[in-house]
Amino acid sequence: MDTKKNLPNILIVDDEIGPRESLRMILKPHYNVYAVESGYAAIQMVRQIEMDVITLDLKMPGMSGIDTLKEIRLIDPDVMIIIITGYGTLKSAIEAIRYGVFDYIPKPFNVPEIISIIEKSIQRRKLNLKIKEVLRQCPNSNKSEQNEGAFPNQNSSEGQACLEFSKVLAYTLEEKDPYTSGHSERVCYYSDLISKKISLPPKDRNEIRIASYLHDIGKIGISNRFINKKGSLSSTEWAIIKQHTQKSIELLIPLKLSPNIISYIQHHHERYDGTGYPDGLAGDQIPLGARIISISDAYDSMTSDRPYRKPLSNGEAKNELVKNSGKQFDPQLVSIFLDLLNEMEEIFMFRDHMKVPSLSY
Repeated sequence: MDTKKNLPNILIVDDEIGPRESLRMILKPHYNVYAVESGYAAIQMVRQIEMDVITLDLKMPGMSGIDTLKEIRLIDPDVMIIIITGYGTLKSAIEAIRYGVFDYIPKPFNVPEIISIIEKSIQRRKLNLKIKEVLRQCPNSNKSEQNEGAFPNQNSSEGQACLEFSKVLAYTLEEKDPYTSGHSERVCYYSDLISKKISLPPKDRNEIRIASYLHDIGKIGISNRFINKKGSLSSTEWAIIKQHTQKSIELLIPLKLSPNIISYIQHHHERYDGTGYPDGLAGDQIPLGARIISISDAYDSMTSDRPYRKPLSNGEAKNELVKNSGKQFDPQLVSIFLDLLNEMEEIFMFRDHMKVPSLSY
């Protein structure tokens, strides 16, 4: 009986025999490992066998690693690709990142690190496929392209269905990470408080709630090694992180959500002073829903525990919002959100004050 039949398939692509064989021997006890020395051979292998993970060198004779990556993506958009190279540059890294690499590792690699990254990439692939399966079950997945959107009237029962569906996607993304568990729920809560305070109509509020749940969905294709890294990010790592907004849009295209929801998700990392991403929008150029989600997202991130830091206190987080008002955040919305936080604090203080003490006899 073949005990390795159900093990993940790993393909190593490297023209250097030393790194290729050493990595093959390291991974062989745990996976079905295949090794080839060129991009052409890699493409032929991917056409024959469904791979879970591919480790890919960038500098190879004949077909380059980047060209190989492009071809592999056309064959299998879901395979996890890890770049392992001794000749990486920021330009080559960014080009590879555009084609959805999971991680980017310089040679010589650290054995425990590469084993950990391979395992995490396999787990992330399983999550990716699970998310896509949920997307396929979306009420609109088989509807005609003639429809304006999956949920054209966001204030209708279909709008409520879209909101509930968005929750399922967010929970699926966060369920395996204790540091992000409940993050989208809280971002939705804070965003809706602001939306209600500025008297947005129900349809607009619902679109912002949906976008709040889905704002980080693109992170399923990015290694937690970067998302939860202690210390500062390198230029390459930061370029990888910034891809998550575009990955979100690519994932959500099948849902045919309203243009407003898509724009809120795409632009929630723009900065009020124009130095954000992906498009460097400034001020009122940034969609209102994105400006609201940006504040809610930042506040929850600051007040939540992370691997790289302890949570800030409520007071410290509010000071950070004030400090970045007019720079990162819309100053008018910051003022409104701070008023809401102060109102909530007063309510909680009043409730605590009104508690009846237990009597001793």
